Amino acid sequence: MKKLITLLGTISCSFFFAQSGNVGINTVSPGSTLTINGSIAGKYRNVSTSTTLGVNDFYTAYNGTAVGTFTLPLATAAAPAAGNILGRIYYIKNVGTASLTIAANGSELIDNQSGAGVATLTITPGGYVMLISKGTTSGTTWEVALLINKTTPTIAALGATDTATFSGAALTNFNNSIPQIIPFSTGDVIVNQGGSAVWNDAGDYWQILESGVYKIEGYAYFASGNATSGTTGWAGINLNITKNGTAISNIIGGNRANIMAAIADIANTPIAVNCIVHLNAGDRVYLTMNWGFGNKPAGDAHITAPASLLESRNFSLQQLSTP
Repeated sequence: MKKLITLLGTISCSFFFAQSGNVGINTVSPGSTLTINGSIAGKYRNVSTSTTLGVNDFYTAYNGTAVGTFTLPLATAAAPAAGNILGRIYYIKNVGTASLTIAANGSELIDNQSGAGVATLTITPGGYVMLISKGTTSGTTWEVALLINKTTPTIAALGATDTATFSGAALTNFNNSIPQIIPFSTGDVIVNQGGSAVWNDAGDYWQILESGVYKIEGYAYFASGNATSGTTGWAGINLNITKNGTAISNIIGGNRANIMAAIADIANTPIAVNCIVHLNAGDRVYLTMNWGFGNKPAGDAHITAPASLLESRNFSLQQLSTP
């Protein structure tokens, strides 16, 4: 015996209940527990900040420009009724420009199908994950059913042609061995692909969006307005890769050019620096320069290319691996 219920009016729906307990929508012969002969819609939510997913979430997109976190709910639901959430599914897409962390709640873990459960996993920009509750209330409570991360490696580089000058207070700090940030502009960006780092024009640094191992390189010419000890001395000038500030202790890679004072006064000397280093999401990476030893430049210290060349400085990074 089959019962047909038809609702007519502004909304028309047909529900069919079979003796076997199967339920059909727009079909008289439901072959499964629930058979829908038509489209299915779930809640769509687009957010730009960290959030905790709730009972009403289904598909959530993250469009943030800073590193964010989606926290999964506790395995034991408090509402709308107490009990575990076995089988609940969340679809998450990172449509932003920063990495997104998916975190289990409290001491719960995520089964990422590669060994022991993990407390968090990372979704790179362009990445996607589908998670399903295992119905357990401790240990690995969530299972990764699908994970697709954007795998394009990050290659980002800037090259500038204008002159950068340190004078006044900046020159004083330069001569006191305080690394001075070498400026670039948004228009200097040559390439930025992969989504693991973005150039911050206001602060003149690469903002790291995804933790990993990076190869960082810098190059700049140096010249001084004049040297304090005439033309017979030497000036040792440091070109640095500096992380999260301009203190000497923040230097993660450096190189020194020993320049004869007479040369520094009348010519431009190239200095190159590179390093391979692990960086964390949220780190800021600068190219900096400072006096190291010998004669100190007076008047100013400037970065400019010789007449035969165009580029005065460049700054690039390449992501070699993720954590």
